[in-house]
Amino acid sequence: MSVRHQDGGFHAWAYLVSAWLVELLVWSFPFSYGIFLNFYATDPNFEHYSPASLALVGSLSSGVLYLTSPIILPIINRYPWHKRNAMILGVIICVSGLVGAAFSTKVWHLIITQGILYSIGGSLLYFPMTTYLFEWFSAKKGIANGVIYSGTGVGGVVTPFVVETLLEKYGRRTTLLSLAVAFLVLSVPCLPFIKPRAPVAQVVDIRSINTRFLSFSPFWILFAANLFQGLGSFLPSLYLPTFASDLNLGTTSGTLALAFLNGASVPGLIFLGWLSDAFDIRWSILISSLGSALAVFFLWGFSEKLAPLLAFACIYGFLAPSWSALWPRFVATSDGDDPRQASSLMGIFIAGRGIGNVLSAPIASGLLHPWYLTNKSTAAYGLEGYGPLIMFTGFTLLVSSLGISYGSIERQWRHQHE
Repeated sequence: MSVRHQDGGFHAWAYLVSAWLVELLVWSFPFSYGIFLNFYATDPNFEHYSPASLALVGSLSSGVLYLTSPIILPIINRYPWHKRNAMILGVIICVSGLVGAAFSTKVWHLIITQGILYSIGGSLLYFPMTTYLFEWFSAKKGIANGVIYSGTGVGGVVTPFVVETLLEKYGRRTTLLSLAVAFLVLSVPCLPFIKPRAPVAQVVDIRSINTRFLSFSPFWILFAANLFQGLGSFLPSLYLPTFASDLNLGTTSGTLALAFLNGASVPGLIFLGWLSDAFDIRWSILISSLGSALAVFFLWGFSEKLAPLLAFACIYGFLAPSWSALWPRFVATSDGDDPRQASSLMGIFIAGRGIGNVLSAPIASGLLHPWYLTNKSTAAYGLEGYGPLIMFTGFTLLVSSLGISYGSIERQWRHQHE
């Protein structure tokens, strides 16, 4: 196998399309879990469980996916000839998790199957795929990363309506079994096109990962900003369907809001990916974090009808999920563009988002209680339990904007080490 060119050609575009579809399949189910959460709350098998335990399934289904990245990425980089086997095993485990969830009768069954098992399988399929991004794309890696991540948004538009329709017509078991079959049928044809640019023998490197970035202050600034962004960013997609039901807007309104949020992330990811390639990364950080925080405070917080809720979903969806398109530039800022080092660093930033996602559900459940404005306002701030949740979400996103300070810290660090 000859070494192929970066940033273009059939094999690069075939990889990009296949990676996009894998992104869609792996992430659209966790990001559509709000539909399942709303359904499980009235399911005879699960309605007697606390909302916090049911929400935990959703936060684990995405959080464990993120968290496993710093474990899986170093292993597959050390043994790259096993990437294909890992992806095949990942498909099998994902399908098994969905089938297991179909036959679950207790919440801990869902936690193990739809929460943990699905995410472990997804990580084995997904992260080997991501390692090839830095091989196939260099100058265009920001926009290529945005295109791949937009698969989540496209899946997030379609999947909520598919899931809601299947749940209403056929129930939980048939829905999850159908999703398992669809996952298998759509993922397998992608595998032949997700491959290395150079022969494996030429890219194997048994050196340990260089940890010099740990002493680089800008890395920690970006990591902290990424962690805070992860704490808040998942909560709207998790609670919008339930929020719409509590506003008496109907189940379909919540599904529509979630679809708008996920759909708006498609152009948002591509736009911020392009912006991070073309301009200083600090502009992208500021636009994503500050813009999404303001949308939470002033649109979600004052929503009482469908129109402002959909406006919030569109603006928030364009800005907040698009943060993940910035990770390749975070990596380049932290320690250059070496593909092997870069993929491991990418795993660290992804895991930072995972820590935030896993912690967000139990924190949110502790915030869903009456506060000062409860029943004193017709807007979302006055809806029982949601005021503190909205404030927490907006605050964490606002704190993530401090990531722009990495530039001044970087200049100080380099001045001290010259």
